[in-house]
Amino acid sequence: MPRAFLKQPYLDMASKVWAMSEEKWIDDTAKAKDIQLLETQANEGSNIDEINLRSDMIQKWKRKEVTLRVKELPGRTRVVFLGTDDQWSQIPWPLWSRIFQAIGHPVTHVLFYAHPLKRAFPENIGQDIGAVNVNAGYSYICRQSLVVIYRFEEATRVLLHELLHTACFDHEKDVVELEASTEAWTEILLCAILSKGSKIKFNQLWKQQCSWIEAQTKLLRDSYNVNSPRDYAWRYLVGKHEKLESMGLMEKCPAYTGEIGLRFTTHEWDSAF
Repeated sequence: MPRAFLKQPYLDMASKVWAMSEEKWIDDTAKAKDIQLLETQANEGSNIDEINLRSDMIQKWKRKEVTLRVKELPGRTRVVFLGTDDQWSQIPWPLWSRIFQAIGHPVTHVLFYAHPLKRAFPENIGQDIGAVNVNAGYSYICRQSLVVIYRFEEATRVLLHELLHTACFDHEKDVVELEASTEAWTEILLCAILSKGSKIKFNQLWKQQCSWIEAQTKLLRDSYNVNSPRDYAWRYLVGKHEKLESMGLMEKCPAYTGEIGLRFTTHEWDSAF
């Protein structure tokens, strides 16, 4: 675990983080280096962003369909954003501050291409679920220079996931086990931070999430044959379920009665942001 999370259980960690003074974001203007980084990353091929949503956002910006904005959290990070004014207004900046305070180390740049494309199942039942269906960001293990987010959907969750990678979380595992473990801990830690360290609030939020995970995993196993680490989506979704189950966090999950999608967290969490 990252240093900040090693020192105390996750609810204690969350309590301590919220007891700190909130660090404030500062608006800034884009610099030449910011634009160069956006374009360089968009021009690089990726086996994660297979259809290059990053490049699409660059083109939207050049057509003046989206805006380039920058915020800096002094001593923590610099966020370079491409998206709409409405998307910008929805980013929970105080929560992002707390996440950086919890992680405890700076990341030089967060490049946020706020593409509106949401995660979606393949057109046909049983078709393989790949990166285009589930992935939304990337970073480099143990490197604290860059996080890239290229979907607007669940950007806060993606941010925390990638920050765990920059913090060397479980870096000794192979990529499949690494992702499954990181996905599980991302949701535990996000739930703890959203609960502000309250056990009652954590349990309330976690019941909502485990209900979603249980139903989603059943659908993936039964209809899309995601049953082993050989299946691409296993590392992000079904493997996450197995990791959480081994930790005793998938017991007595209420039945989920709504429509299941490929987003990682339940819609019920949106109001907690």
